[in-house]
Amino acid sequence: MKTPEPAGVELAGVSRRFDQTLALDDVSLSISGGELFSLLGPSGCGKTTLLRIIGGFETPDRGTIRIAGRDVTAVSPQGRPTAMVFQSYALFPHMTVGANVEYGLRVQRLTRTEIAQRVSESLDMVGMRALSDRPVTALSGGQQQRVALARAMAVQPRVLLFDEPLSNLDLALRERTRSEIRRIQQELGVTAVYVTHDQTEALAMSDRIGVMRDGRLEQIGRPEDLYDAPATAYVASFLGSANIVENSNLAERLAGTPAVSGKVLAVRPQSLTLTEDGLECTVVSTQYLGPVREVSVRLPDESEIRVHVDPGEPIAATIRIRATSFVWVRPG
Repeated sequence: MKTPEPAGVELAGVSRRFDQTLALDDVSLSISGGELFSLLGPSGCGKTTLLRIIGGFETPDRGTIRIAGRDVTAVSPQGRPTAMVFQSYALFPHMTVGANVEYGLRVQRLTRTEIAQRVSESLDMVGMRALSDRPVTALSGGQQQRVALARAMAVQPRVLLFDEPLSNLDLALRERTRSEIRRIQQELGVTAVYVTHDQTEALAMSDRIGVMRDGRLEQIGRPEDLYDAPATAYVASFLGSANIVENSNLAERLAGTPAVSGKVLAVRPQSLTLTEDGLECTVVSTQYLGPVREVSVRLPDESEIRVHVDPGEPIAATIRIRATSFVWVRPG
């Protein structure tokens, strides 16, 4: 498939308010051409609003949006070099697979030959060409998601926008489909902005991740950088489910090193180990998770943290633990 040159995306001072809710608060962001950039955060953090502003489906109250250096802040979705893959797929239920993929191409008034070629190539990329004549209502959720992706690719956008496209799929299908999306994005070399609340999805797919909180970007970086060196307790706990220990005395005893002024300890459950000379804790509960057993323990200050141990490890009523790796982060 012939694809246009990937486009960079620039946002400067973007804010958006809905009644009394500040959805986006002075967001600035630079996404390189050909990059898969994920916006990660919980519901209500502003990530979908930001994606819709990039696509032209929402207009910012303040700020500018540039795509490939062009100011598109006041440009309609149809006038932008973007295509959106929606969470609900947004397919036309009365149409076949092929007709759904054709739709955007007919709007562009392409020739019948070019439309047929693009539909064929797009469906080939997602493995759906053999089902071109099937009604979309006869497809599984995973197949409908592929059709939605093919429809977006067929218009040859310079930027692909994904709004939690895998949230309606089961776990096994999500894992397969995210690999397919990443493969296709890399083959095409197209820029992609991907919204998700799933940390595993973001870590597995992204070149970079922007972690969002209350309408702001809390931290931006490569997946490994955010995981290994989170800047704040929020990022550490959201990306990788770290325990946050605020009591400096207990943090020092767990880490075996002096606390850092103004910082709290972030330590992941798998980085806590049982040891005879560690910090004594009371076991609250255990959960078998397959590869590990998760043990919830109460620290001397009554706070609780989680420890991952071997499933066969005998667990007494009290255990002693120590951190094998950790990071000091800003609180909050």
